[in-house]
Amino acid sequence: TQTQETTTTQETTTTQTQETTTTQETTTTQTQETTTTSGSVSSPSQALEPELSLATPDATLKVWMVNEDGETAAVIKNGSSIPVNIQSVALTEIDGELFVKIATSGIPNYVSVIDEKTETFLSERPLASRDFREGRPLVGVGSRVQFGEDIGYNSTGCQNLPGTGYGYWPPGPVCPENQEIETTFAIYPTETIENNSETQGLGSIGLWVNGVAVFGWGDGQSWQQEGNWHNIAAIAEEYDLDICPGHSAQGTYHHHSHPICLAEQLGDIGDSHSPVYGFAIDGVPIAGPWVDSGLLARSSWLPRDYSNDDSVTGCGEIGKRTCHLIDQLNPSAGTVEINASAPSTSDVVTSMSGNNFVALSGFYMEDWYYESSLNDNSLQSLDEHNGHFGELPGYTDPLYHYHITRERNDDGSFFEVFPYYIGPTFYGEIKTVLGNGPPGAGQQGPPPGVGQQSAPPGGGRPDLPAVAQALGVDVTDLMNALGPPPPDLQSAAIALNVPLEELQILMGPPR
Repeated sequence: TQTQETTTTQETTTTQTQETTTTQETTTTQTQETTTTSGSVSSPSQALEPELSLATPDATLKVWMVNEDGETAAVIKNGSSIPVNIQSVALTEIDGELFVKIATSGIPNYVSVIDEKTETFLSERPLASRDFREGRPLVGVGSRVQFGEDIGYNSTGCQNLPGTGYGYWPPGPVCPENQEIETTFAIYPTETIENNSETQGLGSIGLWVNGVAVFGWGDGQSWQQEGNWHNIAAIAEEYDLDICPGHSAQGTYHHHSHPICLAEQLGDIGDSHSPVYGFAIDGVPIAGPWVDSGLLARSSWLPRDYSNDDSVTGCGEIGKRTCHLIDQLNPSAGTVEINASAPSTSDVVTSMSGNNFVALSGFYMEDWYYESSLNDNSLQSLDEHNGHFGELPGYTDPLYHYHITRERNDDGSFFEVFPYYIGPTFYGEIKTVLGNGPPGAGQQGPPPGVGQQSAPPGGGRPDLPAVAQALGVDVTDLMNALGPPPPDLQSAAIALNVPLEELQILMGPPR
């Protein structure tokens, strides 16, 4: 494809992509680019003052956290200094359509101050004696922690060397690396044709305004690796995340739910409508959790009722998961029996990192359904994509946007709510132009279970000799560490002294 491209940039930066992760589609273009420098970009906290309201292209340029002074990561180095946040942002016209082009390292400049809740979570985590080198965190209430700083974790995803981030992440996740991402987002999203929405998959489904990757609900794992009941990452990986909460896959740092450290940087405290936190790969903005002062956006997705044998969303036997919904968007369509094992809602299941959870309704993606009556055109209501049309700070006209979804506990604290910010399907068409690195894995990963029955993923067994070679271990040692099917990857990673996520990736999706 030969295209004419005209670009107006906010800051000129040359970026060469060294690593590419999963993408929605690959587009090869030959472009002639004209660049006009127009000055620096202020931070979102400065740009999104209530009185400032811009046309969509200019407003979209203003929300990104552009690194104006060349700040580099305080801890993560990867052998050399890494610029944080966004390196450049530009408007680009390709084949008559307007895009915003972003260059970023994918490394944020988060700084956290440990509060009582975080200190309690760290010190009272179930496997604290294993997860921390000294059996406890090295920080306490009031400690100021920079992104990647050692807080005492027994990290297995990177070596205990300066510049790696060792000690900031619990056992399992690899440490992040400079992604040198260059990608684009459509300025004007195109709504998908009805019943033809694209589904989420594994990998990045967008970028936050600081360049960190947006990951969706899945972690690539399912009950007994049978592909019928897929884990919700924000739940099953609760103890695999840092204090922001996030972690890395193949070096790509990302969040699966509300990015609390970004919220602090944006000053989003619930006294007005939340600002834009990021953009999905369909070009739709992702706003924070607030739709007005003190009013949270409300997800229209509910967990199935397995507690009543007469429930339309249950399986006819209290607590049992013996059926799937025929259509998760329309629970009245009924259920279909599945001939596969599944935990009851009172069973205890063990995550890949060895942590135990009660498999309450909502632990698996197939536990959720869309309740259309909740999408009642009220200010807080959201559709099946977790979005709605409405006012957005900094934008002149109302536009469609997603919302991060949370709810408030009785004690005033918050908990995250499925689908967390997008999905399970996208509102708009996926348009990846000049996309290097994440975002874009919308076609891959476990079946979504939306509007259709789930099926076990295909593919053959992993090539163990190739896995062993990639890990630098003996194939016999690998086989012994994995044990009989289904393999215990967490124990194997510890026995082989290799990163859990690297082993998961090499072993492939659950079968």
